[in-house]
Amino acid sequence: MQDISSNNNRIAKNTVFMYIRMFITMSISLYTSRVLLRTLGVEDYGLFNVVAGIIAMFGFLNGAMTNTTSRYITFYLGKGNLQQLNNVFSMAFIIHAFIAVIIVLLGETVGLWYLYEKLVVPDGRFDAAMWLYQLTIMTTVINILYVPYNSSIVAHEKMSTFAYISIMDSVLKLIVVLSLYWVTYDKLIYYGTLMALVPIINILVYYIYCRKHFKETKIHWFWDTRLFREMFGFAGWSLLGNFSYIFYTQGVNLMLNAFCGTGVNAARAVAVQIEGVVRQFASNVQTALNPQIIKSYAEGNLQRMFDLITASSKYCFYLLFLLSFPIMLEADYILTIWLGEYPEHTVSFVRLILIIVLLDGMVNPMFIANLATGKVKIYQITVSIIAYGFMPITYLAMRFSGVPETVFVCQLFSSIVAIIARVFIMRNQISFPIKLYVRKIVLPNIEVCGVASILPIYIHSMVHNGLGGFLVTVMVAVCSVCVSVYFLGMTNNERKLIISKAKNYIKIRK
Repeated sequence: MQDISSNNNRIAKNTVFMYIRMFITMSISLYTSRVLLRTLGVEDYGLFNVVAGIIAMFGFLNGAMTNTTSRYITFYLGKGNLQQLNNVFSMAFIIHAFIAVIIVLLGETVGLWYLYEKLVVPDGRFDAAMWLYQLTIMTTVINILYVPYNSSIVAHEKMSTFAYISIMDSVLKLIVVLSLYWVTYDKLIYYGTLMALVPIINILVYYIYCRKHFKETKIHWFWDTRLFREMFGFAGWSLLGNFSYIFYTQGVNLMLNAFCGTGVNAARAVAVQIEGVVRQFASNVQTALNPQIIKSYAEGNLQRMFDLITASSKYCFYLLFLLSFPIMLEADYILTIWLGEYPEHTVSFVRLILIIVLLDGMVNPMFIANLATGKVKIYQITVSIIAYGFMPITYLAMRFSGVPETVFVCQLFSSIVAIIARVFIMRNQISFPIKLYVRKIVLPNIEVCGVASILPIYIHSMVHNGLGGFLVTVMVAVCSVCVSVYFLGMTNNERKLIISKAKNYIKIRK
């Protein structure tokens, strides 16, 4: 009981650090996007995102090993096996170095072919696109190499350190963006060059901290064929799922480029920027919970694991809804204040992509639970089939409709199908009850969304545009969501806990 209480306190403390990190990095990120769009212009901003997207498509290799490294380091940390933990870390670093080489090879062959033959580049900007492309490859390689260090910090639940490094990263990027105002030559090349220096500083900080605090991060040449096969087999199936996700999302980006040009890519880039902010809002809770979910499974405490999955799924959704609902209502005003003039289709992109984020929020803890079991084969095959199946559907819908929003509508339906599939898979793998998921997660979420939406939508339709209307709509939306969550989304015990915490806080303040 004491261990559970201690773990819960650690989760709460880590969540606070993650939210401090989020508010600082989010503010910097939103401001830098505004400056970037103004200093680079719509065409170069869209070009930057689509060029980076080509290399991001090869990032499925690193994404698969990121999940694998995080899972194995956290799992053996939960087991308390220091020697095996050191072996896993060394093996992970060696594999990541190998992946970095593969990324370079793919980037300099397949990626270059696409850049030369297929990419729609504005007149006179091909040299800049090529320069930016090579810098993106270098940045990607560095980001790959510090994944094991990042995984160690999260596995040890040192979220304060993780937060400080993330804030440092954001501040450095802010300095780069602000310096664009004084650049007189090609701003896109300048921006890409300095942004490539930021991850070099990051990896040095990660390396120094981990070597000082975690014994298992001392790299030594280690080769265990059994462990390599186990980790690479795990990564292989994760690779399939990661590739399907990146193939779909970046494929959508390239479709928009082919059918609509870089202006629509810029609109998607803005929408994705807002998506990242909203996802980060809920991922702070999820990141703090992830090590506990994996460690609970490693210890054989399935009930604790179920409780964490349920709480994480429900409250991550509520946090996402609390933030995304006002944004969906006031997207036009927010974009105007944030960016001034913004690309066409941005408002509809933002609204559709936030609905997708809400759906994903209900099922993300299932992914962590699946990683904990190590039985990723069926899960990843199923998710991949869904993504691959919707890709031609999305292409045909886009080709015949010519409406950019079509790609996000298709992605929305893909997310719904994936949620249903994931829940059934986890029922078979860890006996997670579907009735529990529906009763404690799905139904309360539907009730909260339905009831909370009525009054804010009515108020939004009645008030005038401008700051006054914006503030009234947002305040009504936030209050409506909070009240609905309290009365419809929480159990009696959860409400009693909230009241008890509030009373204790008031007593302390007095």
